[in-house]
Amino acid sequence: MKHAVIILITILTLGVSCGTPGGRQPAGPLIQLEQRSDGLTYKKGDPGPYTGQLTMTVTGTNEKYVTHFQDGVRHGLLAVWYANGKHKANAEFNRGKLVSGITWKPDGTEGSRVMNGMGTFLMFHPDGSKARESVYKHGVRVRRTDFPLAGSNKDQ
Repeated sequence: MKHAVIILITILTLGVSCGTPGGRQPAGPLIQLEQRSDGLTYKKGDPGPYTGQLTMTVTGTNEKYVTHFQDGVRHGLLAVWYANGKHKANAEFNRGKLVSGITWKPDGTEGSRVMNGMGTFLMFHPDGSKARESVYKHGVRVRRTDFPLAGSNKDQ
């Protein structure tokens, strides 16, 4: 439940828009997504679960995220880039479950790899320190730990 609240707050407070990966075309209208008590993601105000692409830029870090939803759950590609345009992560979801993924450290070296829905998915701050550790079993996240950026007083 804590994770759902974090996702909801993050999505609602970030600039979120529909568009294409890498911003090659102008973004569409601003949308807001919310995760409801059934665990599914909805476009705010819509009665049915969200299906579509979500492109967002994180305020403060300028990292870019592209992810896809089908019937309210992640389905398809998740791609993340550092503010400098280098790849941060790629992952493939199937009906809400992580199938595979790879992350990169800011210097471009591999940070972690998840295969067959099993493993630890690590995300990194721009200074190379660990930002998030998510452990997956059978495609389901069983544990997530966020690490604040050194010198900050909040989670990044």
